[in-house]
Amino acid sequence: MNAPVSPTGVEVLEVQPTSGRRLAGIEGLRAAAALSVMLGHFNLHLVPGELVPPLARHLLNLAGQGLTLFFVLSGFLLFGPFLTAAAQSRPFNISRYFANRFLRIYPAYVTIFLVVACGLGLAYMSPISATNGGVEGVGETVGRMADAGAILANVLLVQTLLPWTIKTGLGVSWSLTAEICFYLVLPVLAVVAVRLSGRWGLSRAAVAVSTGMIVVGLVCRTIGNMQVHGDAAAQFYQQWGGTWLAVYLRSILCQADLFGLGMLAAIGYRHSLTLSAREDRARFRRWLYVAAAAAAAMTRVEYEFGFAMFFAVVVLLVTTETASRRPHWLVALLEWHPIRWIGVISYSFYLWHLPVIWGVYKWLLHGERPQTLPLILASYAAVLLVTIALSALTYLAVERPALLLKTRPARKRSAEALALRGTVN
Repeated sequence: MNAPVSPTGVEVLEVQPTSGRRLAGIEGLRAAAALSVMLGHFNLHLVPGELVPPLARHLLNLAGQGLTLFFVLSGFLLFGPFLTAAAQSRPFNISRYFANRFLRIYPAYVTIFLVVACGLGLAYMSPISATNGGVEGVGETVGRMADAGAILANVLLVQTLLPWTIKTGLGVSWSLTAEICFYLVLPVLAVVAVRLSGRWGLSRAAVAVSTGMIVVGLVCRTIGNMQVHGDAAAQFYQQWGGTWLAVYLRSILCQADLFGLGMLAAIGYRHSLTLSAREDRARFRRWLYVAAAAAAAMTRVEYEFGFAMFFAVVVLLVTTETASRRPHWLVALLEWHPIRWIGVISYSFYLWHLPVIWGVYKWLLHGERPQTLPLILASYAAVLLVTIALSALTYLAVERPALLLKTRPARKRSAEALALRGTVN
């Protein structure tokens, strides 16, 4: 199938793993994000601090930024089709957009949540309290959920909006609430960009709304972080426990800049497709390397924003190399079949990994952290293998069938067109 082409003759951005054109490297980036988040949580909950040298522990803590990459990818992949529709002066199918988002998020999520919370008993039963003693006490809240209100809030994915249900359920699902809020905000931002495009042009209007998201995120997160104080346990409770401050810090307001940088990357990708001269493409790549260095420096000033900026540059480097059809070692690595497969199942992987960590902790380690390096490595291997197996099963049985429903209208139209053509002939 040929990729769609804009009025200027340039192939447009349309990344849909289950249908349409696919950009090489995207699944690999998803795999990197999922593996990074799992490593971060494994280190946080199962690795004793005294067994890891400070430098190694600092590097392991960086793995928690995998979620930032997921947010950047969402901004990049979802804003692109809106830009394409605006550039081609055609309406965007909003009802289909929301239906696709529902099919992408909900079936796999509700399946895994019900199995974990009501079956396996590896969910967070209640928010972290001030008496849990920080991150070391998180395991005390893991078990089988019995509160009907908390279960309903998690099924509806609104648990992160209330301090008495925040961080219950799967634990990582707070980010899905932020994602859903972004899904709701994005069409409004697209309308604003289209309205402004008559005066400023589409690219400048798109940059303006993306920059607005970045400013909102930076300002709101800075204000929230200024309210955090006390020792490590107190700060953990304020940021992740049953508090209104935690609700605020986990909201779309404090993550907006991460999505906004992904949106800027989508604009940059669209611009890169207009560069036909080799010198222009080389200059564009040089600027990306400069931006990567600036992002690395920015992590010293604003941690999350710096990493999001760095990931946005990486996304651009990967996708522009793919679009130019030039061989690149990073794209080749991301397209390696095992990595790409983890990327394909990365959503289920993301949802499963934390319950699997607690399952290994409770059932294999009998509620004790591993105290030797060989046991740490064996525990990590167990978590990785079980998570991959459960994620593959969920993807094939639940997620993939739901994703294929996204393409059914297109297949139906194609079949009708073929039938009509046969009748005419």
